[in-house]
Amino acid sequence: MATFKTRARTLDMLGRQQIAGIPTAISELFKNAHDAYADHVEIDHYRLDGLFVLRDDGVGMSRDDFMTRWLTIGTESKFASGRRPPQDPEKETRPMLGEKGIGRLAIATIGPQLLVLTRAKTNDGASDLTAAFLNWSIFEWPGIDLEEIDIPVRSFPSGTLPSAHDVAEMVGKFRANAEGLGHAVERRLLDKIVDELDQFNIDPQEIDSYNKKLSLGRNNSGTHFIIKPASSLLADDIDGDSADSKATVLGKATPLKKILLGFSNTMTPKSHTVIHTVFRDHKMEDLVEDLIAENDFFTPDEFQNADHQIQGEFDKFGQFRGKVSIYGETRADHVIPWIGGRGVPTLCGTFSINFAAFEGESKSSTIPNDEYARLTAKAEQLGGLYIYRNGIRVLPYGDPEYDWLGIEVNRSKSTSHYYFSHRKMFGVVEIDAENNHKLLEKAGREGFQENKAYRQFRSILRNFLFQMAADFFREKGTHSDIFESRRTELSNEEEARKRRERQVSVRKRKFEADLNSFFDRIENGKPQEEVLALMERVETGLRSACSIADGQQAAIKVLDLEKEAQKEIIRLEAHYRITRPRIGLSKATLRDWAIYNTEFTSLQRDVFRPAREQIQEIIGTEVREARLSLGRRTRTEATLSGLEREARKTMDASGKDVKSEADNVAAKSRDTVVQSIKIVDAELREVLSQFQRIDLESMSEELFVETRNALETRVRNVAEEQRALLHSVLEELRAVDTTGEGSTAEQLMAIEQRNILLEEEAEADAQLAQLGMAIEIINHEFSGTIRSIRTSLRRLKTWADANEGLQKLYDSIRVSFDHLDGYLTLFTPLQRRLYRKAVEIRGSEIHDFLSELFRVRMERHGVTLTATKAFANAKIVCFPSSFYPVFVNLVDNAIF
Repeated sequence: MATFKTRARTLDMLGRQQIAGIPTAISELFKNAHDAYADHVEIDHYRLDGLFVLRDDGVGMSRDDFMTRWLTIGTESKFASGRRPPQDPEKETRPMLGEKGIGRLAIATIGPQLLVLTRAKTNDGASDLTAAFLNWSIFEWPGIDLEEIDIPVRSFPSGTLPSAHDVAEMVGKFRANAEGLGHAVERRLLDKIVDELDQFNIDPQEIDSYNKKLSLGRNNSGTHFIIKPASSLLADDIDGDSADSKATVLGKATPLKKILLGFSNTMTPKSHTVIHTVFRDHKMEDLVEDLIAENDFFTPDEFQNADHQIQGEFDKFGQFRGKVSIYGETRADHVIPWIGGRGVPTLCGTFSINFAAFEGESKSSTIPNDEYARLTAKAEQLGGLYIYRNGIRVLPYGDPEYDWLGIEVNRSKSTSHYYFSHRKMFGVVEIDAENNHKLLEKAGREGFQENKAYRQFRSILRNFLFQMAADFFREKGTHSDIFESRRTELSNEEEARKRRERQVSVRKRKFEADLNSFFDRIENGKPQEEVLALMERVETGLRSACSIADGQQAAIKVLDLEKEAQKEIIRLEAHYRITRPRIGLSKATLRDWAIYNTEFTSLQRDVFRPAREQIQEIIGTEVREARLSLGRRTRTEATLSGLEREARKTMDASGKDVKSEADNVAAKSRDTVVQSIKIVDAELREVLSQFQRIDLESMSEELFVETRNALETRVRNVAEEQRALLHSVLEELRAVDTTGEGSTAEQLMAIEQRNILLEEEAEADAQLAQLGMAIEIINHEFSGTIRSIRTSLRRLKTWADANEGLQKLYDSIRVSFDHLDGYLTLFTPLQRRLYRKAVEIRGSEIHDFLSELFRVRMERHGVTLTATKAFANAKIVCFPSSFYPVFVNLVDNAIF
């Protein structure tokens, strides 16, 4: 009898060659951890060592499970088999996600060599630990049968882990087996494996200590995969290919983030995270980054803050019923039919949808500008509709490059007709194993099989998106009035804000320039120079006037001279007087304005008022000496007469400006009213004309109602639009203040002023936050360096103890290092991340910290810092990062 033989290369073809890439392989391992009832699955990738470690805290595997399941190819389906995989009795039953068995085989994609460590959870704790080693490269050898390859498997008592020596023994056994089979293959294939085996020098006990939370020591259960060396392609998937670097800069997510972010549904409100995933990339010894942190994906806050949210269910006939919120206004029971079912229940089953969308321009969005910019950048990389089966993502749905619903194809045809875009939406389609079991995934996880259930599923969603856009977002849609009116309102508000910004910007720049010019002239002594020059001109003019023989002519000349001198003083005063515009000002400009007021008051008191008095005194003296018939009443009367004419002239000019502007506003208001009446009249004529041409009697009842509603809607819409316009004009006119108290401009100025101050406070807070992060980074970077120096100093001390000539050098380095280390410790209490919990702080500790921090300054200024006995003995339980800075500020201000 002839039988099939299984070549070793079968595993390579079923695993590494089936899977799309490393990120997909990792996703499969995450699914296996989910199936093992893990709450956490975490990856650490140590770039410098080429080490890849995946840990989970699931139920693990016993030796029997490992041999009969993990090392068995073509095991029964987890769904169809009567014997289910181990379950955790303390948790709800989970549907099995990994059905194909490709997860374990796909590990070869990540790296060629694997050490598996697994310990099963049992009723009385944990079982013995099972360890196995294999090199996947041997499964690429031609001519080798699967049963010829021996996989070293060992058991270790509960609570213990294999040592580096134990691993070396297992690697040695695998090497012996490979060398025994090496005669059947090319020498280079054997040399390749031998070279890889030489690199597998790891100590599981040391690696386990790196992450105590997911340790397999004591009685903990779970599974660890230790891979070395990791594929060089993994770094490309993390960083992005060099060929894709330009695309990455332009907003394309790296392959790993694109696949692994959002493994569990964490974006929608009230979603339940089934399993927490982490991928720590150790770029350097002290530089670690979590590549798939939850905040890097869409968050529930971003979901709720989006402009529009749509949530609902699709029944067994594909009909949607749900809630639609447009700019916060909700339609609670919206229905979208699907005619493809023809009254027959769908094969795809019932499912739900929950997604958010936001506007393509910030001016039409209710999202604050800074948040809008962040959300736009995130959506550029990760936007789209994701599919989750029982809370776990189905690949590759959600990838913008996989346009399974034709969203971008339709969008390219007409942006007004097809509203939705991957770049402006994010959300989930939720299915489950029970109701949607006919949606079958392909073996390589490239999506669902193209069976009838999937075709119905896709058709229902395409119809849903098309009809949703038609109902709510398309012009003249059934419910588009909310969207259109609110978007127009937001756009108008944004335009008004920008217009106001432009106006304010011009006035603010002029005001600041006037202030700077004022300070420059004050600094250069210009007011004093101009007043002195005026005084000289007055004295010269007086001497000339008093020399006139005719007393009457001389008196007239003196009066004219005094009048001109007073006018010049007024002109100089006006030249240095600055009027504050009715706009909000920054703190710096407000400070300059306060200084200006002080300086201008000084000018009036010390320069202009004395100049007036001196002019009067000089003229009086000259008049008396020249014995001119010019009394005080005559002089005062002449001055008041001149001031009267000047005041009337000023008021006439101002009154004329106000009247002209009022006439202009009145004319524009009348024009607006006339134009609105014309628009309404034209639309009414058009509607009535169309009405006269329609044969209503021959129409069906349905068409008659539709036609009548359309005509009535046109009349109502045009009347409402023009009414809103005229009402806006009326409100503006009513807001005009004629009393000079509490005008709209002043109210707006007050609001702007408060807004500017709040923005400046926010900016200052951001700078303080950056300073805090800088302190943390400095401390983090220094800490690694300090550890290295300490180690080197310990080694140097050994040599210094044995070599007298080195002792003095060692002591000098040690003293300098301790001094530097002392400064470094000052950063420690200021770091929030080091203190997640409140701790007890003594008053004496605060005193010591402050004494060391300010030691140099206090010595320089002769300041002493003492603590009372009560303060030194006092205790408080709090966060050091919040408490210490208070005392730092107090002492700093006191020294200052």
